[in-house]
Amino acid sequence: MKFIKWESLVITSIVCLLPILLGVALWDVLPDSIAIHFDINNNPDNFAPKWFAVFGLPCLMVLLQSFCCVINDINAHKHGERKKFERVIKWIIPTITVVLQFVTLGYALGWNVDIRRVAAVLVGVVFIVTGNYLPKLDYVKNYDVDTEKARKINRFIGFENVILGLLFIVSVFLPAWATIGCLILLIPCVIIGIVYGIKVGKK
Repeated sequence: MKFIKWESLVITSIVCLLPILLGVALWDVLPDSIAIHFDINNNPDNFAPKWFAVFGLPCLMVLLQSFCCVINDINAHKHGERKKFERVIKWIIPTITVVLQFVTLGYALGWNVDIRRVAAVLVGVVFIVTGNYLPKLDYVKNYDVDTEKARKINRFIGFENVILGLLFIVSVFLPAWATIGCLILLIPCVIIGIVYGIKVGKK
């Protein structure tokens, strides 16, 4: 697989593993059981042993990152490179990993961290960034549509993403139900995007 960009895969994977260094440095002061999942009201509802929180989670994210990078490179090989968009996509998981590991370990040390707000901001930023880049793509994966139709579909989906991203960020200033509402909106937005894409593709 000569088209796989191994350099970017290695670099982003190393970034995913960087939080391990923080965990090792804090090992003696971290509790034996660490909260790794929280409900919408910021109450921990799932715990893991310290070793898994420090070593296991980053390693799992590396596996996910590797899968995403390979799929992205295969897609770029088939449809042509879009370097800026690919760069953005490949840095989403490493960025999320570093931030969430930092706040997870911080919470374990007693920091007053609102995980719901942190997650909502991260999701919002991802939607806004990808939404801004989507209109620049001139193809729709797995659909044989011409360039102009593809751009029209991607502009629409990009617009949806930006609106959703803004709503997620606004939700951090509101009660928890606002973030839940944003999550629920994902379903109709995906359906509308698919229906719109099919409609435009058939014209």
